[in-house]
Amino acid sequence: MQERKVILTWESIYDVTEIAEYIEKDFGIERADMFQIDIKANMNKLGYLGGITGETSLLYRGYHIHKKLFLPSLIFYVVMNNINEIHVLRVLRAERDWKSILQNVQKYTYLNDDL
Repeated sequence: MQERKVILTWESIYDVTEIAEYIEKDFGIERADMFQIDIKANMNKLGYLGGITGETSLLYRGYHIHKKLFLPSLIFYVVMNNINEIHVLRVLRAERDWKSILQNVQKYTYLNDDL
């Protein structure tokens, strides 16, 4: 299987930062650093595996939103086969009302605003 480029939205970056800050506060900096290293590796794996994890009933810009479990979080992304990319939209704690959060976003922001 061909590897796809993995692109992060600003929202997903902020989500990871927020979760890491929570982990650092309650469990220490070493655990927070490990979380960030592990989640980055899992997001990079989406380039190979994207699309084989759980598809939600939600769409973003006509693409099905997929979710990948990364306890205690969920990584939400879309597979854009036509341009060979995976866009990580959000990283949310599993207990949050993620359906409502994802449905309320009309447009995600990117490092390169042309996307």
